[in-house]
Amino acid sequence: MKYISKGNLSVSLLLAILLLFGLSQTHAKIVFSSKQKGDTLFHIYVMEDNGSNVRRITSTDFFDYNPRWFPDGKRILFERDLERGSGKINSEFYIIDANGQNERSFMENHPTDFSPALSPDGKQVAYVSLRGGAWDIYTHHLESGQLKQLTHNHECNRTDWSPDGRKIAYEDDTAADGDNIWIMNADGSGKRRLSPPDHGALTVLSRGAPRWSPSGKYIMYDEVERNQEWKRVKESLIVQNVSTGVREVHEFPVTDNVLTGCWMGDDQTVLLPLKTDVKAPTANYEIYRYDLVSRRLTNLTNQPGGDYGPHWIRGALAVFPAGKLTTLWGQLKQVD
Repeated sequence: MKYISKGNLSVSLLLAILLLFGLSQTHAKIVFSSKQKGDTLFHIYVMEDNGSNVRRITSTDFFDYNPRWFPDGKRILFERDLERGSGKINSEFYIIDANGQNERSFMENHPTDFSPALSPDGKQVAYVSLRGGAWDIYTHHLESGQLKQLTHNHECNRTDWSPDGRKIAYEDDTAADGDNIWIMNADGSGKRRLSPPDHGALTVLSRGAPRWSPSGKYIMYDEVERNQEWKRVKESLIVQNVSTGVREVHEFPVTDNVLTGCWMGDDQTVLLPLKTDVKAPTANYEIYRYDLVSRRLTNLTNQPGGDYGPHWIRGALAVFPAGKLTTLWGQLKQVD
């Protein structure tokens, strides 16, 4: 008969408890929208931090995109284009469990509602809509159903809540110099412009997709310079200090898609949908992890089709296993 000492029993019991705890927790995951090779539709997918275990969680005959995790990591908010990219406007918002079950609508959508963003407590959805006659920002309270209009007679696009839930960043193109990034209080008061004046630049600037960093210290957004024929000549990811206004510029190959990414765990790592080799005939958008300090790109999806709009959530076992991933060192220029 084999005996187990008290010491070995304690160690074994501890390891068993840790293993059980780890298996019962939600791993950090990435949710994104993808149009797989050979498919004509966009669906919502989830995967692990290292790009493994990719699985589809929506299966409809429409375009599903703009996914956002709920803070509990158990549910996902997303937008569905009922016109399948035809150019007509007809969208609805849905919530689905992370395992692809229990898909449901939660509000009476106007056809022009789009770009939903969850508050950090998971109780409200901010979005842009033409329901009032202009592209303005509204909030919908998930429990009470209360609707509130935050901007009036603006031309708004894409929103994001600050980590403390007190402010909302958004794109606004009512200014004479084009699209700009603005910040306001969550009740619609205290609006101020974040992006700097263009100082009479010869090129036209368009900016979009603002995203708050986890600490709330920075906002990143896409910035595109265009010529007078509206052709893109330069595309950059901007990381701007909210308090000081200091901007860090990361240049990327010019493509035809906005760099709608997200932060990943800290103020140094982001996820971006990119084409890194735009001249390759088979080039498509893939999800990359990008280190803002080293400027190192890591391909997470590396698959046929197009991947867009990633959103990351922290899990109990969140890790960044960079050693197992394909990496790319790009010629990315920093401009202060």
